[in-house]
Amino acid sequence: MNITNKDVVLGWTAAIAVAVIWGVTGVVSKPLSMAVDPMTLVFFRYVTAVIGLSIIFFFTSRSKSLSQDLGGSLKIDKKDILKIALCGIIGQGAFSLFNFLSLSHIGATENGVIQGMQPFATVFFGMLFMNFRMNKIQWGAFIASALCIYAMSVGPTNSIEGGTPLLGYVFVTCSMLSLAWTAHLRASLADKYGSVVSMLYQYISVAVAGFFVVIAMGLDLSQIFIILDSPLLLGLLIFLGTGISGGSYLIQLYSFKRIGVEKATMALNLMPLVGYMVAVLTLGEQMELSKTIIVSLIVAALYVFTKYETKADKAASELDNEPTTLKAQKA
Repeated sequence: MNITNKDVVLGWTAAIAVAVIWGVTGVVSKPLSMAVDPMTLVFFRYVTAVIGLSIIFFFTSRSKSLSQDLGGSLKIDKKDILKIALCGIIGQGAFSLFNFLSLSHIGATENGVIQGMQPFATVFFGMLFMNFRMNKIQWGAFIASALCIYAMSVGPTNSIEGGTPLLGYVFVTCSMLSLAWTAHLRASLADKYGSVVSMLYQYISVAVAGFFVVIAMGLDLSQIFIILDSPLLLGLLIFLGTGISGGSYLIQLYSFKRIGVEKATMALNLMPLVGYMVAVLTLGEQMELSKTIIVSLIVAALYVFTKYETKADKAASELDNEPTTLKAQKA
């Protein structure tokens, strides 16, 4: 395939679009988490995601080129059912639940910055379980970002009535770690079955588990009418379940094919900055100079970390003749 300048521009546009879509997750979730209790909202989100991804699969499975990457068959091995359920319940369900809980205590800005640390956490778990090692530059970027997070936690925080900022940071950290802990397993399932098929089964597992949890806790499913009665909340739920958890994969695949996986992944480092700017513009959250500097430094640290991770992976691949790329994945 000959890549033209137009293809490159479109590829970067798609990559940045994915960063924007994923970066506004906290902003999109904020109004929903204020209207519906977190556990019930998790159930509503993944029921919507199952419907949306099923529609996407219906069309992509009919295309040979798309089905190679996204999956063309719903058949899976029995031995992988538990792995899929684990990725769904922990990597999707716990991720969303803790994320929604955090938004009752901290702003979407703080939420987005912590969620943007997922590449660091993914590599950390790779060090624990997959013998991955960080070089000195990566360690420097990691330490710099950790200091920035600390500075943000003790600095001006968007106040939430009745909220406890420290608890919010704990919840969003648990959310981010839930996603990062399952990243490598989710990547292996995506390689085996295709990203859409593997994610569809994960969404089904968390939707089923969420239904039983909601019933067991005696939560009120009629809360769906709160969402259905509000065009804004309904639109946000559809975007959260179908756009963020579904359509973004197609856009990302397009960017992969136009500018390559490495460059497209680099664009995801913009997520904390995107979340911050959108939260300020749409939710009226505070725009502090110190916070702007901190977010910018974190984006720079993420860029350096990812850049040198890619180089390290390529060097290792040349020595071992095996791909070792560690990719951070989003919900």
